[in-house]
Amino acid sequence: MRRLVPLLLAMTLVQGAAAQPPAPLPSQPRGVAWPTGGWAQGSPQGLADRAELDAALDRLFESQGRGGLPDTRAVVVIQGGLLVAERYAPGFDEASRFHSWSMAKTVTQALVGILVRDGRLTVDERAPVEAWSDDGDPRRTLTLRHLLHMTTGLDNADRGEGEETENSFVGHLMFGEGSGRMAALGADRPLVHDPGTHWAYSTATSSILGRIVTETAGPGRDATAAWIRREFLAPLGIEMVLEFDASGQLVGGSHAWATARHWARMGLLYLRDGRWDGREILPRGWVDFSRTPAPADNNGNFGAHMWLNRDPGPDQFPKPLPGLPESVFMATGNGGQYVVAVPEKDLVVVRLGEMQATSWAAVGGQLADMIRLFPDGAPAAAPSEAITPPVGARP
Repeated sequence: MRRLVPLLLAMTLVQGAAAQPPAPLPSQPRGVAWPTGGWAQGSPQGLADRAELDAALDRLFESQGRGGLPDTRAVVVIQGGLLVAERYAPGFDEASRFHSWSMAKTVTQALVGILVRDGRLTVDERAPVEAWSDDGDPRRTLTLRHLLHMTTGLDNADRGEGEETENSFVGHLMFGEGSGRMAALGADRPLVHDPGTHWAYSTATSSILGRIVTETAGPGRDATAAWIRREFLAPLGIEMVLEFDASGQLVGGSHAWATARHWARMGLLYLRDGRWDGREILPRGWVDFSRTPAPADNNGNFGAHMWLNRDPGPDQFPKPLPGLPESVFMATGNGGQYVVAVPEKDLVVVRLGEMQATSWAAVGGQLADMIRLFPDGAPAAAPSEAITPPVGARP
């Protein structure tokens, strides 16, 4: 069934979108190899002063938490498909795997997209969740679109008003009695809003999607892991550990592990509109669907399991990267994990680490300051030999 109606699929994915179409996405420059087997490296292009980039990297690594380690453990910058800057905290390097936290939600979204590409799932048909299958169950109307937008209306949001994290629903889901059956716990909740009308951030919703991926691509843990490797990881040259819960379902909302360079490959996939070296990984229209605001009155900066650099709605995080265009979109995770795509600059920026002595506002501001150093539409550098030590490294 693959590619039978790609244009129709693209049109139906981005329904209810804002009148302003998403910014165009850049293509891979000629002469720059896809980094499936490793990143070609080059020098940053179009900077007024290379020392300003070094100073911006210094600022990202200034904040120190426990043990005197910088909170930022890794930064990778990809410009025009080339690795142009890279730095690690002491004890970390390009082989170190970093925890995704909620960046795994975007990985799960990509896996759903591949199943949509192949005709095995449909965004606007009823979500295949057995717990909602009774004719009289109001949850029966929930679709994959509701799940991807986090507009299900289910009472499974991460945190209620004034609720401490350790006593929140997400705390029980990830570390309490629900951790062995995350999707089941998330699905077994009543509706508190009409589907599609109210946005609420929900790790449990991503776990429901993880179970749908497992049951559709598998079923079962081993078959699903093999499918993920074949259809997503291997084509991009990514090595990633994706965790499953005790019931054998893909966790979906957290717990993926990969190197900074491999997280950058995921960012490049989205910046390249879901294509990779002549192959369609994500269906046509999927990236635009990802970076279009979910249609809910209280949503300002969330797309389809992707954060957008827009003004927030009520109770949402502030604009992630102040001073940068609204076209910027990103996967983020607890502790300040970022995979940022900047279409106008053909830039992917990865920041990984902790937030023991810093904050979202501080890291977001520092990343925005660094990204602003790169010009719009800068020409790609000619690929060079691998640079040792990595570009931007400090002894």
